[in-house]
Amino acid sequence: MFDALSNYVHSVWQSTLPTRLTHAILIAVVFEVLILLTRWQLRKALRRVLSQDLYRDATMRVLRRRVVLGVPLMLSQTILIVIALLVILRYLGFQVAAELLPVGLVLVVAALVIFRDMLADMAAGYFILYDDLFGVGERISVEQVTGQVMQMGLRRTRLLTNDGREVSLANRALKQVINHSRATETQKPIAP
Repeated sequence: MFDALSNYVHSVWQSTLPTRLTHAILIAVVFEVLILLTRWQLRKALRRVLSQDLYRDATMRVLRRRVVLGVPLMLSQTILIVIALLVILRYLGFQVAAELLPVGLVLVVAALVIFRDMLADMAAGYFILYDDLFGVGERISVEQVTGQVMQMGLRRTRLLTNDGREVSLANRALKQVINHSRATETQKPIAP
């Protein structure tokens, strides 16, 4: 039995498998370097946007940085990892185009259709934080609702109205927002 196992290991080692595994490891290292360079470039590109919130309290600053920087970092890393896996599988001899790509495309399309509203809310929430439209504790008006922002998330924003009601608004519904807390003396309306 030991001889059979030894012969099998020797035949595998003499095949192209060790060379392919070595190349697969090198491909993984190259993609890891690409991920690090992408992270560095994204941090550099978003530094100006994130420096605008220095006047905010620490919790809002951490939330904004976590979302504004975290989402692009996660998306770019996921895309590069998927590409690296597909390249490595293809290099190891798997028919990626014929087997995995159609299934992956169907899954992506199904996820986009099923989670369309949630993805729209999350995209709107990301750009609310990216553009720094309002923060927790500020008074805003959205259509007929006016209140203080109690909580912000990627999907929903919660307001506490003047009469004590808590209103939860989907971020995709926040089309026109008036931020009363950031009005300066020159922006305040003139009383008649």
